[in-house]
Amino acid sequence: MRYKDRQQLGDEWQTLLQRTSTPARQAVAALVETHQESFATHFYQVMLDDTTASLFLSNDQVKQRLNPSMQRWLGAMFSVEHDDFEALVEQQEKIGQVHARIDIPVNLVLNGARQLKLAFYRQINRDMDAAMRGDASVYVSDHIDMAMEIMSHAYSVANDRNARTEEAYRLFSLTQSVGDERERQRSALLNWENTLMYAVAAQQSADSLPPLASSEFGLWYLHKACHAFEGAPEITTINQRIEQIDNQWLDKLHSAESASRLKALSDIRDATRSILLLLDNMLERASGLEAGRDSLTSLLNRKFLPVVLNREIEMGRRANKRFALLMVDIDHFKAFNDNHGHDAGDSVLQQVASLLDAATRGGDYVFRMGGEEFLLVLVDTDPEGSRLFAERLRRTIAHEPMLVAGDTLLNVTISVGVTLHDGHPDYQRSLQRADQALYQAKHNGRNCVVVQ
Repeated sequence: MRYKDRQQLGDEWQTLLQRTSTPARQAVAALVETHQESFATHFYQVMLDDTTASLFLSNDQVKQRLNPSMQRWLGAMFSVEHDDFEALVEQQEKIGQVHARIDIPVNLVLNGARQLKLAFYRQINRDMDAAMRGDASVYVSDHIDMAMEIMSHAYSVANDRNARTEEAYRLFSLTQSVGDERERQRSALLNWENTLMYAVAAQQSADSLPPLASSEFGLWYLHKACHAFEGAPEITTINQRIEQIDNQWLDKLHSAESASRLKALSDIRDATRSILLLLDNMLERASGLEAGRDSLTSLLNRKFLPVVLNREIEMGRRANKRFALLMVDIDHFKAFNDNHGHDAGDSVLQQVASLLDAATRGGDYVFRMGGEEFLLVLVDTDPEGSRLFAERLRRTIAHEPMLVAGDTLLNVTISVGVTLHDGHPDYQRSLQRADQALYQAKHNGRNCVVVQ
């Protein structure tokens, strides 16, 4: 059955409001104005006592923003009069969509609403006349329940959409350029092994030995393959092999005993062969699927951006690692189309996309956001590393003439906005910061990098 539209919900909410006398609504509004800070503080204190909720609320950015946001929400909810009930409905829908985007369980939201109502009831009994307490309590309860109904429906719709996108991305990841990916990752793993053997032969210190998990192969495996092949029996075994290599055998390579070193080397070589075999088995089961790939540049389109960013946020929370977002815009792109035609513009887009893709590591992501704008997700990085990467990228493209229309060479530059994810569970905040940094880069004259 189709859910009610905004107008219908707005009419129902207006009816709820009109059932309560103006003096009772005024008394509740005065109560909110006096106690909204204590209501919000109590709400988040109760929520932080829940171990699940604390995962979402422990970030300092969240703490600094949510308490004032809750106070503003209470003030908007319990105004004596509302000019636009459809706008009030839309506000609750947006809140529900945010809850789904950062994957807050709906039971936590409903528990928070229950705790909020209890706080209201206690304050109503303390501050209001006995004759008005009943009407005020029913009004508060109905008002909050209405908001929760709308939030929950918006949450459900968004969550279902996210789940479908997640599954589509998993299938998509399984099937992209299987043959090329197999050879690329085999090469990356063998390169890591060769680097390790050289380090041992050169008697380098144990600290210089490269852990497999942070190698080119490891980044691809942890950030992409683990998700693409989630549930495959090979995943558990590969995880165990990587864990053994990094946390057991690498340390033994600098043992004083020659026999122990040789045994560790043999174990590592056997483990890498095992990983290659298991990887081949998984990739053999994959077949072609192109949905989700930008038709012009063959980069990811923005359809799977929420899945990727939510996964990186979760991985960062578990492993205490950070990722960066680089928003990239081709400078003066409209002029290319106007002066040389759209075919030339398309060619520039394809060549820039190829350079962006070639510059990234196996665990990174490159999206075409639309038009001449791209987004890069750099995993396992830091502020200086992401800034240096962006500068190298800018110089590479500036020094690489683009061939269009047979023999015409065009000089192309890019503007780049960079931001490091700060741990906030809502990826939209980081996207907005990256976009603001890009705007500043263009405002500064283009062909530059701005970090925000």
